[in-house]
Amino acid sequence: MTSLISHLQIANSVLCLLMAMQLLSMTSMRPLPKRLLALNCLLYAHQSLALVFVLNTDRQTAFTLFAFSRPLFAMWLGPALYVYFLSVRQTHTKLRWQNALHFLGSTLIFMCLISIKPLRALIDWAIISSFVAYFVLIALQVRRGEQVLAHLGGYATSAYRWLLSLMVMAAINLGLEFAVNLEMAYGVALRDSVSLLVASLAFLLINTAIVLAALKRSDWLEWMYQFGEQNLHQTPPALDSDVANKLFQRWETLVNTEQLQQQEFGITLPQAAKKLQVPARQLSNAINQIYGKSFSVYLNDRRIQDAQKLLISRPEMTVTEVMQASGFSSKSNFNKEFLRVTGMSPSGFKEANTPRV
Repeated sequence: MTSLISHLQIANSVLCLLMAMQLLSMTSMRPLPKRLLALNCLLYAHQSLALVFVLNTDRQTAFTLFAFSRPLFAMWLGPALYVYFLSVRQTHTKLRWQNALHFLGSTLIFMCLISIKPLRALIDWAIISSFVAYFVLIALQVRRGEQVLAHLGGYATSAYRWLLSLMVMAAINLGLEFAVNLEMAYGVALRDSVSLLVASLAFLLINTAIVLAALKRSDWLEWMYQFGEQNLHQTPPALDSDVANKLFQRWETLVNTEQLQQQEFGITLPQAAKKLQVPARQLSNAINQIYGKSFSVYLNDRRIQDAQKLLISRPEMTVTEVMQASGFSSKSNFNKEFLRVTGMSPSGFKEANTPRV
């Protein structure tokens, strides 16, 4: 069982590292939330690798390597997840210094326990207690509903669903962590823990799903790259009409030439602005001023136009094939945007425009 658990944990650490790299490398309008999520991924990657060493080396060597980092980083898991939740909820773009107190408090508790030999046995239960406390704090945030994310505009629904998913994952992690510690309290060796095997497999499936969603730029995670596009507290200054028109024409030419709306993983506002060699805010203002809608809505409108043409000219294509060909990676987002633009579902539009024999 040791070998199986080790392989599953190595796979988990690799997936977490890949997710962290993806989050840190992609540009976004508000980078704080995705950076904090990357921090969570790195903490979990470390925990998986530490566990592999604990399972496959003698106790003294494992203790020497991870005496401080494994339990300390485990104590940080709850605060890191909670601060991530706060970063999504807040309307400002910077981390407050008070948020560091969560990590400082966890560190002080850990230092007290590890420095007093009789209390070292309580470290694992302190980790669970910390996670329970922060899980409750997160649940209190989430139970207030989607309205607390009103500042995200059209991304509020996707963000709220993601936060709910994270809370469910945290609950699963908490339950399995408790089960592992309970087995160990009854004398079961860590390498023989059935709960640890179940946890390793469960999080392999979860991490795989998250990485695939990130790579496909699913709307499940896409909001993190887009939601800072507009400042909801002030109206952006209008551009000179000639400047706005010329920039918008350059933008449309670029979209038509490179078919940006059909790119496999989409394109963010900063990436588009970089191609045009203008500030992202200036491009956003030009699109809003001339087109009357935001950057992301413009691209989705173009995708729906492409989808309408395909549904009419290529009736042999399935709705899923049309969705993919027009640049959407999520069926739910495709259906929602198609209904917004046409007032019909894709299948309804196809049926209405298919010649009857």
